[in-house]
Amino acid sequence: MNCPGPPPLPAAEQREFEELVKAADSANTSLLHPDARPKPAPEFEGDPNPRTGEICGSKRELGTHSDWSFGGRATDF
Repeated sequence: MNCPGPPPLPAAEQREFEELVKAADSANTSLLHPDARPKPAPEFEGDPNPRTGEICGSKRELGTHSDWSFGGRATDF
């Protein structure tokens, strides 16, 4: 063995190690950071906005916080 690195594990321990690594990887399937804010819920369902009659528009009022924002983040600059 001329490979740099730690010595290989016995076959049973290597299998156990690989199973533990696979289980740890599959537990964190979410691509979002745990502290990420969830998206705000839409104010209405369906295509036309019942208040304005707008079709294919935003599902949330953009100027609710006296700024053009989405999810609490300003987008007007």
